[in-house]
Amino acid sequence: MPTPSRRASIQTTRGVWLVLLSVALVTAGFASTLAPEARAEPDGHFQERKSAHFRLYQDVDIEKYSGPHGWRRFELQLLDILERAYDRVGNLLGIWPGHHVRVSVYDPGVFDAKYQGYFGFRAVGFFDGAIHVRGATRVDAALAGTLNHEYTHAAIQAEVGPGLFPAWLNEGLAEYVEAQAMGRRLGPGQYRVLTEASRQGTWLPLESLAGPSFAHLSGDSASLAYLESHGMIEYLARRHGEQKLRWLCQELARTRNLDRALDRTYHRSLAELESELRAELR
Repeated sequence: MPTPSRRASIQTTRGVWLVLLSVALVTAGFASTLAPEARAEPDGHFQERKSAHFRLYQDVDIEKYSGPHGWRRFELQLLDILERAYDRVGNLLGIWPGHHVRVSVYDPGVFDAKYQGYFGFRAVGFFDGAIHVRGATRVDAALAGTLNHEYTHAAIQAEVGPGLFPAWLNEGLAEYVEAQAMGRRLGPGQYRVLTEASRQGTWLPLESLAGPSFAHLSGDSASLAYLESHGMIEYLARRHGEQKLRWLCQELARTRNLDRALDRTYHRSLAELESELRAELR
């Protein structure tokens, strides 16, 4: 059963699903090593495609939707997104995994049958030492966002091992990277949800989100946990600069102590930083 990290398509306001912006995907000139053309049916058995930093195992029956060999372009686009995520996370956090990261993109039906029972919310991907993603019939914004999100988890674990980063920091950084890839920021509606939670006493203290994942949460609690985590990272980047996100990760990796890393980077405790964020929401 997958445990370390879950990525979900969950509500950010009551009754409203998160909508991702569309993205342009550029694959011209992208180099990839492709395996022979024989294709397996979408049954969870994959063939390998490789780029500079990733091993891709793709099981979406894309030929049904794009014609013979349409999977070639599909897989090139997937690998292009992942290589861009590699650069994005490296430039932001200074983390450059020195090994190929395994990524499995499942046919939607196979993914749902295999994994949906493990989650309290509608899962679209997770990381458990390898990236597992619910695929689609084309490379759309939602799939691109999920790949960026899950790669962030993979990069962090490659740098520091599992369990060191609290869930709010791990998920907050993944949400922030995903938002960067989509060219968006938290919007007014999302800030209204955070403001309401802060004012009405439903705010989840970040200290309570320090476990290895949000797997124990469901429904509105899971949605709010992701949103608070994203809001905290966006606040830190906006108020103190993105460079300090890198310093925070480096200090945490070096000291293996979150309190010390926060104090050395921001000269504040987690409670103080959280109070500053909530003060902005009033």
